[in-house]
This record gives sequence, structure tokens and C-alpha cells, in this order.
Amino acid sequence: MIKHRISTIKNLKTRFLKDRNGAIIPLFGLMLVIIVVMAGAAVDVSRVVNAREKLSYALDAAALAAATDLSTQELTDSEIQEIITDSFNANLADDTFLTEAIENLSFTVDSENGLITVSSAATMDNLFIDMGGYGQEAFGPEAFTFGTSSQVTYSRFDVEMAMVVDVTGSMSGEIEDLKDAAESVVNILIPDGTTESKVKISIVPYSVGVNLDSYASSATDGLSTRCATERDGDEKYTDASFTVEPLGDGSGTYRSQDCSDSVIQPLTDNRTTLMSAISGLTTDGYTAGQTGIGIGWYTLSPNWSDLWPTESAPAAYSNTEVLKFALIMTDGDFNTHYDKQSLTKNQCQNKKNNGQYDGTCYNGTNDYWLEKSQWGYSGKSSQRALSMCSAMQDAGITIYTVYFGTATGSDGARVMEDCADPDKYYVATSADDLVSAFSNIAKKIQQVFLSQ
Repeated sequence: MIKHRISTIKNLKTRFLKDRNGAIIPLFGLMLVIIVVMAGAAVDVSRVVNAREKLSYALDAAALAAATDLSTQELTDSEIQEIITDSFNANLADDTFLTEAIENLSFTVDSENGLITVSSAATMDNLFIDMGGYGQEAFGPEAFTFGTSSQVTYSRFDVEMAMVVDVTGSMSGEIEDLKDAAESVVNILIPDGTTESKVKISIVPYSVGVNLDSYASSATDGLSTRCATERDGDEKYTDASFTVEPLGDGSGTYRSQDCSDSVIQPLTDNRTTLMSAISGLTTDGYTAGQTGIGIGWYTLSPNWSDLWPTESAPAAYSNTEVLKFALIMTDGDFNTHYDKQSLTKNQCQNKKNNGQYDGTCYNGTNDYWLEKSQWGYSGKSSQRALSMCSAMQDAGITIYTVYFGTATGSDGARVMEDCADPDKYYVATSADDLVSAFSNIAKKIQQVFLSQ
């Protein structure tokens, strides 16, 4: 009996030692841990990839914000740092790595090539790979470090821009729209708070002439104290110095109604001065667009530097670090031009009676500037305007134009289209379109774009 029991126990021991079914349980446990870690690792990596994408987006936005301001003004390193930090705070406000990313922010500015590069890095704790402090030894690190950079080009040039705007009688109902459009240009190119702008803008409102105000006497060689019209002879299509040929009446001072009360503002980077000039725009008179274009050109021409205050003097054409632009706008056909004729006093009186001359008639035979009306694309006003535009382009000035109105096939629209550089002609059929056109032109002038 005893021997039987001993034999049974030995058999059970042998069977137990040979049985492997129980080994599956610890093996399953080990595989489960590996599966959890692998799945967790995918989650951790995905979190880091998403965080890096957020960081990359924030860097792009910060670099673009800095580049936008660098395109229009000079900035110190501390000012650049403030711009990119503010942008980071706005774009990463809810992210746990914001503080570390700001601490690791760095930037470089390549002023020679117009490039700003912004970089940053941060870390993110692993939730699964670490496994409570054990996993990092067996499977991976406690945290992942991620970083990236963004490079944006900005305009390294200074800018001089003439805004030549139509303030004729036909604009009376839309003058506030024009003001809004002109203000949008200033807001983009010389933003509020700008301390040292790289952009100077002139405001040249035109009707039958341009109100040169305190500059009129010098520009017309004492012939006018208020308004200027066209120049004489072949010089009318050039920007030769104002001492060569006078502008204006040729024999006397214009009456106040001969040009709008809107006064010219030569080049300035003073935002307040520009906004004041825009606010003061009023409408009156017919459309001598060639006069506005010509005098707009003279605000950009180094050959006319002596006419303007020192701070408004245009840069030399040879200065490759200064870009010159003109924005020319009209809402209708150019229809008024001036010709100089030699008349006796009686002939002059006849011209006064039919409205071609508004000045004083003198004894003997004298030269007088006569106002004439001639509509159409082939009219003198339009053709002189096109000659002016061509000469400006030859001098290196880039011209944008805007036709404001629904008559997009009109002679005025054709003149604007032909006056513009390629792909720089805009049509605005509404007030919103006008503001949009002016704003888009200002943004193009900034020449800021994301390179990477």
C-alpha cells in the first residue's frame, strides 16, 4: 500500500514536470507589457509630432510678424524679440511647452539679403515609454526634445511712394471712400506706433491743377501762389529741375476755384502728417490727370529736391537701396489740358470771355496758358498722361494704377491700364473694392513673403 502511494506521487511529479501549459500566463503578461509600450510609444511620438507642428506654425507667424515690421521700419534687437515673443504668446497660449519655447527663442537678421530666421526648441514628457521610471531604462527616454526654425524674407529697401489721387467734382460722393482707401495704405506701410519708418509717402491730389500751396511760387517761378498746371515744351514729359521751366499760368495767379482746396503733401514718413493731409481732401473741378501724374513724379524725382523741404527730398535714382513707386487713381476720363499761346490783349480778353483763361490780360503781346477741354483716349490730356507714365517707368519708378468705376471699358480705364506696369492695374467698382485695391498695392510694395 505504501509502495503504491509512493509510486503515484512519483508519477504525479513526473507529469507536473513535463506539463508546459502554465508557462503561457507569464509569457502573455510579458507580451502585454510590450504591446502597451509600443502603443504608448506611438501616442508619445504622435504628441511630439503635433507639438512640433504647433511650434513650427508659431515660428512661421512670429517670423512673418517681425519681417512685416522690418519691411517698413528699422527695429532694434529688443524690439524684434518683443514682436516674436508676443506672437508666440498669441499662438501657443494653451500649450504646456510655451514657457520653455520662449526661453529657447533665438533669431538672426541678415540685412544684406533681407532675411530673418527664428528658431526655438522645447521638450515633452513621455507618458507611456517611461512607464513610471522603469520604462526609460528598458525602452526609451523620459522626454523627447523637438525644435525647428522658420526663415522669412523682408524688404531690405527703403521706399518712396507717391499717391496721386483724383479729387475732381465727380468724386464728391465718394471722397470718404477715397480717404478710407488712402488711409489703408498708410496703415499698412507706416503702421501706428512706427518710430523709424523705412517708407516715405507723398499725397498728390489733382483736379484741373495741383494745389502746391507754399511751394507754388517756387515751382512756377513766381507766376502762381496756389495752383500749378502743366509745364512748357518738351520739358513737360521730363523731370528736369523746376528751375528749367515754370509750371502754371504763365502770366498771373490762378483764382481759388482753379484747383481743389486739397493741398499737396511732399514725401514724409510722419504718419500723423499723412493722415491729416488725407483727412483734408476735398473735391472740385475737371480732370487734368496728366498734371497730377507729373507733379506726383516730381515728388519722387531727385531733380526736384530743391523744391521740397530737406526731409522730403527724394533719393537719387542711382541709390539702389531705395525703391520708388507711384499709385495713380482716377474715376473718369482725363479731359482738361493747358496750352501756351501768344495773344494780344484783345485776344486774351476773348479767351477770358469763353472761359479758357482766368488770369490778367496785359498790354501788348504775351504768352498765356489756356485751359482746353478734350475728351477721349486720343485727347491731349490722356496722351500727355501716358507720356508721363512712360517717362517715369524709364526713370525706374514702378507704377500701380486704379480705375474707380463701373465703366471698365472707358477711355479713363484704358489710360489707367496702359499707364500701369504689367499686372499692376486694378479695377474698383465699389467702395470696398477701392479700399481693397489700395490695400493690396500697399501689401505688394511691402514685398514680404514666407520663403520656408
